[in-house]
Amino acid sequence: MGPQAAAKEAAKYSVAKKVVEGHTTYHLLDASRKMDVGVVPDIGDLAYEFKFNGKDVLVPAESLQQYVGLHRNYYGSPFLAPWANRIDRDYYFFQGRKYLLNDALGNFRRDQFNLPIHGLLVFEKRWEVVKTGASEGEGAFLTARLEFFKYPDLMAQFPFAQTYEVTHRLKDGRLEIATKVSNVGRAALPVMVGYHPYFCVDGPREEWTLSIGARTLWRLNPQLVATGETEPTDKSLPNWKAFTLGKTLFDDEFSDLERGPDGLGRISVQGRTQKIEVLYGTGFDFAVIYAPLDRTLICIEPQTGPTNAFNLEHEGKFKGVIGLEPGKTFKASFWIVPSGF
Repeated sequence: MGPQAAAKEAAKYSVAKKVVEGHTTYHLLDASRKMDVGVVPDIGDLAYEFKFNGKDVLVPAESLQQYVGLHRNYYGSPFLAPWANRIDRDYYFFQGRKYLLNDALGNFRRDQFNLPIHGLLVFEKRWEVVKTGASEGEGAFLTARLEFFKYPDLMAQFPFAQTYEVTHRLKDGRLEIATKVSNVGRAALPVMVGYHPYFCVDGPREEWTLSIGARTLWRLNPQLVATGETEPTDKSLPNWKAFTLGKTLFDDEFSDLERGPDGLGRISVQGRTQKIEVLYGTGFDFAVIYAPLDRTLICIEPQTGPTNAFNLEHEGKFKGVIGLEPGKTFKASFWIVPSGF
């Protein structure tokens, strides 16, 4: 490739910095594919929109003010840490020790069952942008870091010294979200993170086709918490490779993703012409799929463990909580791949 061709290729990727409703946002742009991913670091490092040919891949909030005001993560692709989904009580265990959650600090939410949900960071303001860039080889990217260990209100709820680093990268028609968790303390760190992307494809919800590339379905209790019991996916969903949503309410958890030669798991939703595929890197082997009946959307959520993983392991119902040793770093990526927009 000659210098002019290389410059033209590189120019298709760019990063634009904008102020939206008083928040500094970064837009990862692919001019050739007409893709635009907006990230707002000071609201939980949220990918708050993803447009493809002017159409929404991620469900956008009406405004950032509305998103923060509702204090509900119904939009974009929120980052869930240091736990994803629910904990079944006001405390959790790790390596035999019991840790209490403190409502008075006001930095976690409760669900409709009054259970702690989705960690501490969905609306976290203290992310710092450490790098942005755009090139043919790297696409358009933004890396932000949260030094969790510096903040007493976070450490009071989850007293494990760590840093998070998240890179959003738009390249080759895909949005990669790469997560690094580093243990900067002197004791093992339990890692349980996830994401909650909200999608909508075209056509009536009843006609959407869901393809679930996961072999195992986790049984949930009435509060939507994993019990530790599992069954083959095809036992409850014989058409799991091509399941039409119809009037089915989905709020289910899966694991043991089928992985291709590239090592990636795949779960997708197909509308009339639009399709969204979520590719799971090896760090993510759990998926929650949420498709309510009262809203036209679907969530295909990567997680590093099952809902309530810490307490399930303490009860002997799960063996797989990641215990990251001091000085070590955990890395995991997933990709959002839209087509037909």
